[in-house]
Amino acid sequence: MKNLVLLFSIMLFTSNCAGFKNSVKNGSFNENNLNEIDGTYKNTPSSSTGFYVRSLTTVFDRNTNMFVFREKYDNKKDLKLTLKMINQKSLNVKVSNSENLLLDKNLKVKLKKDGFLYLKEKRLMIEGIPLAFGGLNVQKTRFTIDENHKLEVQSNYYFCNGFLIFMSDWKTIQHHLIFEKQ
Repeated sequence: MKNLVLLFSIMLFTSNCAGFKNSVKNGSFNENNLNEIDGTYKNTPSSSTGFYVRSLTTVFDRNTNMFVFREKYDNKKDLKLTLKMINQKSLNVKVSNSENLLLDKNLKVKLKKDGFLYLKEKRLMIEGIPLAFGGLNVQKTRFTIDENHKLEVQSNYYFCNGFLIFMSDWKTIQHHLIFEKQ
């Protein structure tokens, strides 16, 4: 019974965490204009808030763990990402440098009523023993196109790390990045 209560508590905390604050501005997507995301983007943002996420490849990697060999993508400024909507539930991501295609992957996405396109692969990572000598991390990401046809990416990272429950730290870090089309 104790294990069931613990499992239920963990599910409750992780299912409702890392939510996005209700912003004044809604996203611009609807069922008819999802192809506006199609295009090639620089890997580095033209503007950003937040301190950890510094590239579009990092956003995708932290949500989907899609890069098996991360050292291929880290600290490479010449990377380009090509995004293309396949249908209303799939987004194709291609990562390339000036010479070759490095990655081609389809990701599951969901269009919500707020006008944002959400990555369905929210990622739960367990580090060590949760709430004892480790913690839980959940990442969620959503996209939209602004009035200047730039890609806006909002990511939330929820951390629950602790040492023997009574010394735990719960926080959500938010990132807002803008990427220009090439």
